[in-house]
Amino acid sequence: MDPYPHRLLRTPAIRLIEREAQAALPPHTLMRRAAGAAAALIAERWPGHAIDLLCGPGNNGGDGLMLAALLHQAGRQVRVWALSAGKRPPDAEQAWQELPAGLLQAGEPDARDLPDPSRTLIVDALFGIGLSRPLPETAQRWAAWAARQGSPILALDAPSGLDTDTGGAQPGTVVARHTLTFIADKPGLHTRAGRDHAGTVSVADLELEAGIARHAQRPHGGLLVRQADCAALFRPRQQDSHKGSFGTLAILAGAPGMTGAALLAARAALYGGAGKILVGLAESAPLALPCDPQHPELMLRDAERLLDHAARLGVSGWVAGCGLGTDAGAERWLGRLLAEAPASAPMVLDADALVLLGALPDLARALAARGGPAVLTPHPREAARMLGLSTDDVQADRIEAARELAARYRAWVVLKGAGSIVSGPHGAWSINDSGNAGLATAGTGDVLAGMLGALLAQGLETGEAARAGVWLHGAAADELVARGIGPIGLTASEIAPAARDLRNRGGR
Repeated sequence: MDPYPHRLLRTPAIRLIEREAQAALPPHTLMRRAAGAAAALIAERWPGHAIDLLCGPGNNGGDGLMLAALLHQAGRQVRVWALSAGKRPPDAEQAWQELPAGLLQAGEPDARDLPDPSRTLIVDALFGIGLSRPLPETAQRWAAWAARQGSPILALDAPSGLDTDTGGAQPGTVVARHTLTFIADKPGLHTRAGRDHAGTVSVADLELEAGIARHAQRPHGGLLVRQADCAALFRPRQQDSHKGSFGTLAILAGAPGMTGAALLAARAALYGGAGKILVGLAESAPLALPCDPQHPELMLRDAERLLDHAARLGVSGWVAGCGLGTDAGAERWLGRLLAEAPASAPMVLDADALVLLGALPDLARALAARGGPAVLTPHPREAARMLGLSTDDVQADRIEAARELAARYRAWVVLKGAGSIVSGPHGAWSINDSGNAGLATAGTGDVLAGMLGALLAQGLETGEAARAGVWLHGAAADELVARGIGPIGLTASEIAPAARDLRNRGGR
């Protein structure tokens, strides 16, 4: 199995590694290794199941046919259905020649329900990553049949119909319980529809470690962020500390009617460990809410006053945009922030700050010229506005959209969504592996902004804070769901306390 389990490779890199290996190895070696890895996984996870294999016309189907032969040799109960094909690739043709007699079934599987679905494993070896056209109607019927059975489904390399670069899913895409992917893990298994279609993902590197390491560079190589990549979250605090040791975070947010957004961000920063938190509300003094009764530790004032006194107050990091508004006042305050905040003070820009950046070139130029560390946290529609694209364009290739934003604004970018993308200004990218549908509710983005601001104020390097903060945000939601709090009805206010608990327990 892959010694680099967090590495992600896109299709151009995978194909290059394949070509190099095929030129250096005896014929059919990679297919035999793939089938062997799948047989070992099945023996481990489904030792008593009968196995029904759905095989396509190409090399993914060849993987399935060689797997069927291995399982048959091991004494397993095996049936094979295969899509008709014209001329097959050489490896797939060899697999056909080696298929034992009696395994291939006539007709289509949709005419036969399984006698014991709970004890039958269905293997999707229809297309893997090799499909460059719409999923054929026959394959869609077979995928629908497999879904109706309620049996576990194992996809070889990828669920057929899923784009492993982007996570886009065609109509009829297989919904797998487990995906065994070959050579390296792939981004589309972990973002967009991949989160719903791939199930649990494991990797068989097919003994190609050297090629993987050689071709894992950007733009085609990235990382999958897991807890092991977020050690900075769990560093013990020194006893000889004071509130100044953990940063002074200022939050510019909360126009009238949106004070809740400011408080969600500020409370998240408080639970995230920032030493002091100042909130500049986007309204004129006197404030409608002079104090947060739930958390009087937060120091509230109006935005103008916060900006006027930020240097004297020792602000070491900023969050701006949560419910800020987009009127002339918001434009002026954001302009002041970008012009006056020292480059040493990192900032998180979210929500309305991103709307203003996308609409006003002067603000975008000010951010790029500032030169200080920044994290932008758009959802797909905000990213589309900033790039002058449609939301569908952004979602069609989330990695490239995040990389383009990061390069254009010279900042780290968190493109939110299922499998959030984190990209740096020099092209590095990663996908977050935590989180669930409970985060699809109002206010969770404000909480994320506050958490990121707290980590930056505490001195984490910008990319490290972006990756770790996004992971922690999702992991807190996962923890809540594990307790039965969500995904339905999970609220934004519940995330930050759960994140605090996770950090103080060392992630356990």
